[in-house]
Amino acid sequence: MTITANSPSGLLSPGALERISAIAQAPIRYGHHVRILRDGALAFPTMLAMIRAAKRSVCFENFIFAHDATGEEFARALENARGRGADVRVLYDPLGTMLVKGGSIARRLRRALVLARPFRPVSMAVPWSWLHFTHRDHRKLLIADELAAVVGGMCIADHWSPAEKGGGGWRDTALLVRGPAVADLQLAFERMWRRALGSIPETFSSLLEAQTLTLPPRRGHARVVVVGDRPRTQRVAALYEWLADNAETSIDISDAYFVAPARVVRSLIHAAARGVRVRLLLPGRNNHPIAGLAAQRIYEPLLEAGAEIHEWNGIMLHAKSLVVDGVISMVGSSNLDPLSLHRNYELNVLVADAATGEKMSELFEHDIAAATTVDLAEWRRRPWHYKVAEWLAALFGWNL
Repeated sequence: MTITANSPSGLLSPGALERISAIAQAPIRYGHHVRILRDGALAFPTMLAMIRAAKRSVCFENFIFAHDATGEEFARALENARGRGADVRVLYDPLGTMLVKGGSIARRLRRALVLARPFRPVSMAVPWSWLHFTHRDHRKLLIADELAAVVGGMCIADHWSPAEKGGGGWRDTALLVRGPAVADLQLAFERMWRRALGSIPETFSSLLEAQTLTLPPRRGHARVVVVGDRPRTQRVAALYEWLADNAETSIDISDAYFVAPARVVRSLIHAAARGVRVRLLLPGRNNHPIAGLAAQRIYEPLLEAGAEIHEWNGIMLHAKSLVVDGVISMVGSSNLDPLSLHRNYELNVLVADAATGEKMSELFEHDIAAATTVDLAEWRRRPWHYKVAEWLAALFGWNL
């Protein structure tokens, strides 16, 4: 299906939304209030307030839940919620948490009788556990009382805390969602909770699960699709490709590790060549240098097609967001890299709403004002050993 400039509302037309729903393999939900949370400076206080106000339940899922100052603050809030009678469940990835100083805070949570479950831990004593070494829970999700949810790219660690509070001040984005799609996010959490026990919820009847959902009341006007991804489904890559193929005016992407598959790169190149404004905001300094070099391997063909590439001047850009034609926005945990697109479990929220799209576009404009634009002529003149390093990094990156 191709959306033309003459089609009613373009990407907001019923046909376009039905196609998006089909690719995501998830229903369109109507009637949401959506709030953009920029960085830990806004997201963390919002999330903590949700936990502190929760009366019945808190479901918390994150790739990294560190035992540092940020983790301690969240742990206290979760323990207090448990103490006043709320059902509190925490799902974390033990391998992801190993990546940060201090390790996991799960032991403290368990002492407070908070149910904290690791997702597919690995052990030398259990050799078969290593079969899922690369199939990690990379998702970031908080649900309070099954009425409000936060989805984004932020882990619970000091890297995301504001610099003025002693944190790393990493740039990231999340969305606060209120409305019927929170039920889909709750279902997504329940599936991962069961998956962590070793059951295989993919075999469950999706229709039966959908029929048992109790949808929260409508809270606004935005339409929302919950976009989950798991190993080998590649829904997010398919969405990027389709949206790029059907964009009419603009595509703005922020991505931490832009090692995109060839089909997505081709679609972005074709979009730029036909006059769509394609802009990428990528890290200037990447916390994973190999991923940064692999991303640079893709710069030249995109620049030659007319796309813009801007490199963030701050400490680290970790956001994973997309805005198309100023009306379709997607925010979540999925990077455009092999790990997210082929190996990990991921979770994103797609919002079809002009008001949200306008705010996301404003945020993107604000970000590129704090970035350096990559010039094609200068880029072509970079030293040869840089090009060799990029080629090697890209070769390694596709075999992660």
